[in-house]
Amino acid sequence: MTIGIDENKKRVPPFPNGKATCQVCEGNVIAKCGEIYDWHWAHKIDQNCDPWKEHETEWHRGWKNKFPFDWREIVITSDEGERHYADVRTDTGTVIEFQNSSISLRPYGYVKNFTVTCSG
Repeated sequence: MTIGIDENKKRVPPFPNGKATCQVCEGNVIAKCGEIYDWHWAHKIDQNCDPWKEHETEWHRGWKNKFPFDWREIVITSDEGERHYADVRTDTGTVIEFQNSSISLRPYGYVKNFTVTCSG
């Protein structure tokens, strides 16, 4: 994840020695700011709080980075309290998910229905 929540409840990118919380589970995350991998936040305790979230490729990050910071990695919550990251949510509420690999119709339908229900 490239956005965490700081102690002032602001969305922030990772920074050296940074600490924040996860937008989905509110667990503690730490900044990973090395020279090999893109800077990102990682949970202190390994967990998968959003099962839809996958490891991002350069292609995926490139597309997300074409949009304003405030539109990226937005958490969408269903009426039942289920929470997932949207790659992008525009200021008009349009949700964009970038998918470079194949996806079966069953998960696609569920994701589509989830985002339509929550955002519109």
